[in-house]
Amino acid sequence: MCSILLVEDHLDTRQAFTSLLESWGHEVFARDSITGALAFLNGNEVDVILSDIGLQDGDGYEFISQVRRNNSSVIAIAVSAYFTPDQRCGHDSGFDMCFSKPVNLRELEFTLERLSAQLGKSLLPAAGSES
Repeated sequence: MCSILLVEDHLDTRQAFTSLLESWGHEVFARDSITGALAFLNGNEVDVILSDIGLQDGDGYEFISQVRRNNSSVIAIAVSAYFTPDQRCGHDSGFDMCFSKPVNLRELEFTLERLSAQLGKSLLPAAGSES
C-alpha cells in the first residue's frame, strides 16, 4: 500500500479517485488546492503525489516544483486532460510519470502496484502474526 496525496480541485473527480485508490488498498489524503497540499506536506510525508495539472490556485508544474525543493524522493504522477498523445512528461517537468484523462485505470493500478512493490509495501492486509 502506498500513502498518496491526491491533489484535484474537481470535487466529483477527487471523491471518485479517493474511493478507487482506497479500494485498491492505498491510504489517500485528498486536497483541492496547491495551498492545501503544501500545508499538508508541511507536516506529513507520502510515497506518491497524484496531482492534476490544471488547479484553481496554480498549475501542477508549479506545485511539483515547490515540492521538489524540499522532497526530491517523492514519486510524482501528473493527471491531466491537457496532455496530447505526442506530449511527453519528462523529468524536467518535475513529474516522474503522467496519465491523460480519462485515465486508463488498469494502467494506473498496475503502476501503483509496481511502486508499492518497489517501496516494499504490500497491498494486501497484513496477516495476523503469531509469536
